[in-house]
Amino acid sequence: MKQFAAALFLASTVVAQPFHSMVAYPDLGSYFDGPIQAASVWVPHTVVQWPAGSLPSSCAVQMASRGCSPSQVQVYNVTYEDCDRPWVFCRCENAPVHIGRTADLFGRLPVHMRSMVRHPMIVPNPNSNCCCAAPDDGDLMVAGDCPMSIFAHEVGHLIDNRGDVFGQDYSSKAAFVNALATDTCSISNYGNTAGRHEEFAEMSVVVLYNMNTGLLPAVAPSATTGCFDNQLNTIKTRFGSQYYAYGGTCVNRAADSPTVSASLRARVRREHLVGRSGWCRFN
Repeated sequence: MKQFAAALFLASTVVAQPFHSMVAYPDLGSYFDGPIQAASVWVPHTVVQWPAGSLPSSCAVQMASRGCSPSQVQVYNVTYEDCDRPWVFCRCENAPVHIGRTADLFGRLPVHMRSMVRHPMIVPNPNSNCCCAAPDDGDLMVAGDCPMSIFAHEVGHLIDNRGDVFGQDYSSKAAFVNALATDTCSISNYGNTAGRHEEFAEMSVVVLYNMNTGLLPAVAPSATTGCFDNQLNTIKTRFGSQYYAYGGTCVNRAADSPTVSASLRARVRREHLVGRSGWCRFN
């Protein structure tokens, strides 16, 4: 499964230079997609659809930016057993993935990872399966049938941007920069070439699996066992028990965006056209 970020503001820049010549898991999904879901904890939940006519304002804007008018958006309260407040999901009526599938996969993340997300959104996918996160407001957009590891990757962006000091990416701070520089490999081809924020998000998948199993898949034949341990231990020490471990209840969730009429003509700003973390495609 190949990954690449598409962002308008990067369109004219050169391709980033790799951090390392060695990569532990060239295609992260082929190593983690099955194991991370098998090790996940399913949480009982209910799904209740809103009556037509209103939706969260953030859903109106994000959906409109992807060609789905507010009147086409289905809204659901999804209440998980480990949180007394529902997550408000939005789904475009012509999106290819059902609300039940997305609610199930989202619910398999630890509750403290879920608590980083304001509105999960199921958007149309005219090109391919992809997901993106919006760190400034905590929304998560899903297009296509993305595996659980991709949900973990995208919530990793939110932890990176919001988990330490709001708006200051932990992946740009000395602790993570030094860990990456001290390690002898990057975690994946995508993390190795797309920037430190993507290396952190890719590492989030690894941290989630390792925190809850104590295991790691064998690395690629061209890599060395333990070559990314500094990154792994840095994230586990700073964020592991706070976000990546199962158990507990929801805390410190952002307020839902205001409810607006579905007859609203949503105003789309330039940044909504891509998504503030950039769209990640998965072929």
